[in-house]
Amino acid sequence: METLEKNGIDTIFGYPGGANMPLYDELPNFPKLKHILVRNEQGASFAAQGYARTTWKIWVCFATSWPGASNLITWVMDAMMDSIPLLVVTWQVPIWVMWTDAFQELDTIWTFMSITKHSFIVDDVNKIPAIIEEAIKIATTWRPGPVLIDFPKDVSLAEFKERKELEKPLYYSNVARLELEKEQVKKAVEMINWAKKPVLLVWQWVKFAKAEKLLNEFVEKLQIPTVSTLLAKWVLREDNKNYLWMIWMHGTYAGNLATYNADLVINIGSRFDDRLVGTYDSFVENGKKVIHVDIDLWELDKNIKTDLKIHSDAKVFLEEILKQDLKKLEIDDWKEQIKNWENSKSCHLEDPYFSIKTALYAINSFSEKNLDKYIFTTDVGQHQMWSAQILKVASPRHWLTSWWAWTMWFSIPVSVWAAIANPEKTIINIVWDGSVQMNIQELQVLKDYNLDVKVIIMNNNFLWMVRQWQDLFFDKNYSWTPITSPDYVKLADAYGINGYRVKTKKEFEEVLQKELSKKGPAIIEVVVEKDEDNVFPMVPAGYTLAQTATCKEEL
Repeated sequence: METLEKNGIDTIFGYPGGANMPLYDELPNFPKLKHILVRNEQGASFAAQGYARTTWKIWVCFATSWPGASNLITWVMDAMMDSIPLLVVTWQVPIWVMWTDAFQELDTIWTFMSITKHSFIVDDVNKIPAIIEEAIKIATTWRPGPVLIDFPKDVSLAEFKERKELEKPLYYSNVARLELEKEQVKKAVEMINWAKKPVLLVWQWVKFAKAEKLLNEFVEKLQIPTVSTLLAKWVLREDNKNYLWMIWMHGTYAGNLATYNADLVINIGSRFDDRLVGTYDSFVENGKKVIHVDIDLWELDKNIKTDLKIHSDAKVFLEEILKQDLKKLEIDDWKEQIKNWENSKSCHLEDPYFSIKTALYAINSFSEKNLDKYIFTTDVGQHQMWSAQILKVASPRHWLTSWWAWTMWFSIPVSVWAAIANPEKTIINIVWDGSVQMNIQELQVLKDYNLDVKVIIMNNNFLWMVRQWQDLFFDKNYSWTPITSPDYVKLADAYGINGYRVKTKKEFEEVLQKELSKKGPAIIEVVVEKDEDNVFPMVPAGYTLAQTATCKEEL
């Protein structure tokens, strides 16, 4: 507890159990450490993510042995894949009964090894401060991510006598390139000046590096067409005329086509994952050249063979390249082509009936008047895709969603800590009937701390993202995708939270006006059309970005 306090930790999310009782016995002696009692260990890890995603600082979650620790697996994997720094602290059976299949024994280190940056087991009580400090360094430096510390119960009951250092500290500082080779920067400038059809691709590494201003300066200087990933929403200002929005499976038509047809792609931080590129071989068709800038050396050349690999922090790269003699690119013909793509096929998002899209437009009409006030969180599904397309946000820290793991029940616990870390903000939590029931118990935490979180449940009685694929590729065999729901208004009342059910745009706008004008939690069930449209644009698995469909008929 002392080491956590010394390292700036002031809040912990956790759940007590048999193995971690020694910790909870000591916790009351540290009144400066605020403990949030979640209702499931899953909620502890994602709640800690909410803090990290809005502040870029590490936070802590506690869980007991086997069932408590294993409840964290999905959440830790989500943090690992989206590069979120977490300190995950679990407890273990005593050392003397380990590997005997003891009561609630789990080999936690091996279980979590592939989804953490590193895992520690504490074999000596005197190493506790050194291990915690090392874990925080590992989690927050280079490419951020979760680090696990597993405490055998007998170690946590032992007497601490004096600090003992680690024999071989794992932390090292040279993994992030602090200085770029001049030849690399010179080569990058040469390739940019050579290009006639360039595209800049950015991931959230830019916001991790706190380099948003540098990125906007770089784009303005070159006037280069720019696309982003889902997690990099707003890293480039959304009102920038060079921004083509997102590329990926449900990216914009113009953004996808521009990226496919570009002769140069400058990638800052993206992993070139399959949902982003369509197919790997098609991405580099037509002699496309690629510059890849990444802080993680192992991502370079992993999925896409690149022409220039730059192992660097995004901020360092942008600082260095902006020192060069960069001029506005002479690419008027290329921009005209992109504009033609934008105009030739646009998605018609407005519906004649009350839909998820209609509801999102209504939310946006309220929030865009004071964007800095609102943080948006979403689960995974069609509502997430449309939210990314429709909602405006004030900064990257105002948009919290799960990307690579695509964890359906992500947003309620993330909203908890987003609200605790940002008490002056209103959290608009957009969920759907398929995901909200997976982590609904954390609503009690909203009530316990009177958090300003508005939970908006889009209810169309379907697991719609799965249904979309059934509709398009499985001959409309809607096998087990219809879903029923509880009475969310009664449920809200049971939790002591204001609850509403709306079935029209007018009703929804009236409830929004009422709830957004005051602090505190609320649940709003939005009953929308059961058979509303699928999400487009769309690039099905195995298709190329050139095959982006803007409607069902094009598939």
